[in-house]
Amino acid sequence: MAERITFDSSLYSPEAVEATATAYADYAKIAINSTDGATEAVIEDGGEYEMAELVNAFSNHALHETIVRRRQSALEAS
Repeated sequence: MAERITFDSSLYSPEAVEATATAYADYAKIAINSTDGATEAVIEDGGEYEMAELVNAFSNHALHETIVRRRQSALEAS
């Protein structure tokens, strides 16, 4: 069964969600759909991994990627 996660663009960088999908490509099939206000990740076929754990780890990684990218951007701007 597929799991859909919606990441609001006011909190999560769309580029960070896409980078997370790339990082998790070996663990599950992940499709990314972006709109003006959100990025949606559809996670399918977690294989040997528990879907709930995979979704939680994916979400945490997306948040981490967003923080790292925003910090880097702020450092480059100063």
